[in-house]
Amino acid sequence: MGNKPKLEHESVDRIITTAWELFQRKGFRGVSVDEICERCNLTKPTLYYHFHDKEGLFVTVLQHQLTHFHESLPEDGSIQDRLLGFASAIFENFQSETTTLLHDREHIQKPQNQFLIRDAFRGLLFNPLLALMQTGLDSGELHGRNAEFLTLMFLGIINNFISRANEISPDRKSLAAELTSLFLQGVSTK
Repeated sequence: MGNKPKLEHESVDRIITTAWELFQRKGFRGVSVDEICERCNLTKPTLYYHFHDKEGLFVTVLQHQLTHFHESLPEDGSIQDRLLGFASAIFENFQSETTTLLHDREHIQKPQNQFLIRDAFRGLLFNPLLALMQTGLDSGELHGRNAEFLTLMFLGIINNFISRANEISPDRKSLAAELTSLFLQGVSTK
């Protein structure tokens, strides 16, 4: 992958952190390379030394954040504990709906970059949750149409609260617990 710089360099870390914040707030098209450079106190040649272009930066930022997200997922515990960990990790790692970030893919011109974005979301976010849902179905802890249906339903519930999480609850872990409980037990009083 030609887009992946060595992430141990201090400037690269600052660029990725700043770009992640800006891309989540303004979207791919709303962020300029000039703005990123100004916020990082770097020149364009420095940014382009580490990243080929804005698309390459966007792809690298998403890959980096999704890898960080994936590494924070719990691997042990009950289905409920693992779903709670998954929801909490989403709230900790995203301030913008994942669908918004995926939607930005339509502004990416290079097919290889579009593939890399789709592959990162699928491999680091969707597939781990899909596997967890399948485990729950296989063990009898969950019931439903199929693992993909449950995955889409859970992501839909969590995704709709990402940008509003602070308004609803100052404690994101409590919000994650409430949404996970509603997913698992429903809202019926019976």
